[in-house]
Amino acid sequence: MGRMLRVALLMLSAAAAVWAQFYERLGPAERRELAEAYYLVGRQYALQGERAKALEFEGLAFHLDPGLDPAAIAGEAAPPGPAAARPQSGAAAGQEAPEAMQALLQSRFLRLVSAFLAEDTPTLLSLMDGSLWFAAFADELAQKAIAGDLAGFFARADLSGGLPPSAVFDLDSLQVSPVAGAPEWGPCYAVLVNARADFSEEAAFWEKQQQYLFHAREGQWLLFAVGSPLPPSAWNPQSPPAPAPPAADPGNQLKSIREAFLASLRHFLAREPAEASRYFASEILVLRLNATLTREEMAATFEGYFEAGDFGGVSAEQVVDTGTISVEPSERFADRRAGAEYRLSVRARLDLSDRIPFWTRFQEYYFSREEGDWRIFAIF
Repeated sequence: MGRMLRVALLMLSAAAAVWAQFYERLGPAERRELAEAYYLVGRQYALQGERAKALEFEGLAFHLDPGLDPAAIAGEAAPPGPAAARPQSGAAAGQEAPEAMQALLQSRFLRLVSAFLAEDTPTLLSLMDGSLWFAAFADELAQKAIAGDLAGFFARADLSGGLPPSAVFDLDSLQVSPVAGAPEWGPCYAVLVNARADFSEEAAFWEKQQQYLFHAREGQWLLFAVGSPLPPSAWNPQSPPAPAPPAADPGNQLKSIREAFLASLRHFLAREPAEASRYFASEILVLRLNATLTREEMAATFEGYFEAGDFGGVSAEQVVDTGTISVEPSERFADRRAGAEYRLSVRARLDLSDRIPFWTRFQEYYFSREEGDWRIFAIF
């Protein structure tokens, strides 16, 4: 399945003592990044129907980082394949990053690409430093300017067809190399990749061969430059803007959303599709299937699920681990919907993927207010 998978398999086959010695040398941020890489590999196995291997990799991800939050992983892109070294200007020729760093930064790059294809500007900005140096312009852009440019790009380019990362980049060409940059930047790595899609008319910096520079800031590997050559040694990126304060929760909204989710699930298990669908918005986006359903179509879909299997005698607490339910404010669909939105994340206990196509071990449900109540408008 590619370099990331080969790294994972190599580590799995090593003696337990060697493996423990390896990951104990990693800092908390690096362990989390590597855990996310393993989780993404596990998801790829799950998509291919290899459940045993999927559970093995997901288990290792949680062993590395017991607090891993799958809902916080922006995308589930396919791991890149092997590639010959192809350093560009600024990358240290003839050198390869240690395998752990390759996995970490490949995971970070894939999250960046997945957020880009989902038009998820908040997640994109969270993966960047406070400003980026663009070699094509010989200038930097602060996050606020980048957010404006992204809005314009998304308006010009059609990404609504559910493009996978492999349609935009040749992931077999992806290479991670150390970079000898200015001392003030700290350790730096270049992610080098060939583009398949041509967005040169929509983005002036777009080239066939691309270079993305990452460095560590406060325990996170952040993108700080795009293109080659390297930024001037006297330049330093701005600090990321301070995170916005958490949104207020008048009327105990979080509890209401949790209760709405469980009520819909209980009605579904009781074979009451009309009642279950009452907790959904008038239109529901099923992201994994790239489909939009009306509330009535969702109820009819539930009826079809009943024909595929019997859910009698099964409780909501047996289907999902209610202790893992978390509800947080979200901005994923801020450019498409007015008003507040929340993301409910939950971990499944039962595997119903053979009967429910969008069912996965970790699930996300997006809620917004419609007709006076909190309703599900998107499922991931």
